[in-house]
Amino acid sequence: MVFVLYVDMDYFFAACEEVRHPELKGKPLVVGTAPANEKFRGVVQTANYEARKYGIHSGMPNIKALDLCKDLAYLHSDEEHYESVSAEIMNVLRSYGKPLEVISVDEAAMDITGLTDEEAIALAGGIKSRIKESFGLTCTIGISTGKAFAKMASDKAKPDGLMLIKAQELRGFLDSCSLDKLPGVGSKTYEKLKELGISSIGELSKRDPMVLIDAFGSAGKELYMLANGVDESKIVESSEILSIGREVTLKSPATSVEEIMPVLKGLIDEVMKEVEKNGVLFRNVGAKVRYTDFSISAKSYSLHNYSDSREEIEKRSVPMLKALMKTGAARKIGVRVSRLIKTKGQKKLF
Repeated sequence: MVFVLYVDMDYFFAACEEVRHPELKGKPLVVGTAPANEKFRGVVQTANYEARKYGIHSGMPNIKALDLCKDLAYLHSDEEHYESVSAEIMNVLRSYGKPLEVISVDEAAMDITGLTDEEAIALAGGIKSRIKESFGLTCTIGISTGKAFAKMASDKAKPDGLMLIKAQELRGFLDSCSLDKLPGVGSKTYEKLKELGISSIGELSKRDPMVLIDAFGSAGKELYMLANGVDESKIVESSEILSIGREVTLKSPATSVEEIMPVLKGLIDEVMKEVEKNGVLFRNVGAKVRYTDFSISAKSYSLHNYSDSREEIEKRSVPMLKALMKTGAARKIGVRVSRLIKTKGQKKLF
């Protein structure tokens, strides 16, 4: 049985925007599908927790959300930026050397089989701290025997939580969750289960599996097994490099890019070494600053064409850092490239 650590970023799109727009932190905010000048169209993609207090949720029409909260801040979704931040986060998770499956832009599952409960908790705490320090974002982590149950634990512990469900605790945990919280039970499946007289995970676990197979096919068997605390799914590892970045803490706080140009050039050189080593082209350049008050702000620039040019990184990162450093003194800076594709032939190292 696989021991899984499940990382789920908290209100990811909106949280990324709070990092870029610190003035919105603590205020009701949604990220939606429509441009800002047409915000009464489209739907909500993500709502922060302040907005959720008004009953606003993902999938809600923007016009309804804006009606529920008159002071609601609205931003148009910037998926390229979210994908770039996600790529950096996934690279951080890969750095722990454990098999990792990227589930979505804001979720990932790590195989930690062999770790004790105490070691798993320590690892999860370290991951949460590192993501908070590096990106200014929070995540919730669930740990259990299988992806499905680790995911359920993370859902239960949100926001910014950490929950370990031991094997001997799994039955009680499943019985405490509503039926629609079981992975695979969407709205249609939920209604069909109700027609079969099943209204809880406990009832599902006791039903004749053949009845479920007749109703749902092979998915019925999977539902039965999950309800009985058995998850046979494996971590499907992806080795794809999603972004390349480097950060450095400055010897003393800096208020202008001119003060740190030698350091910045060194960072860009390190990024370029990895670009060449991995034989990739990039289409997004990003810059990040951690200020003396430990807050973080970041910017990114999408190129018109793919590139492997060092000059392109410097040309784009310098003005972004200048803009970021107008806000305050920097104690740490970072540069990254993302939206990577492989070149036809990887460059030789020797």
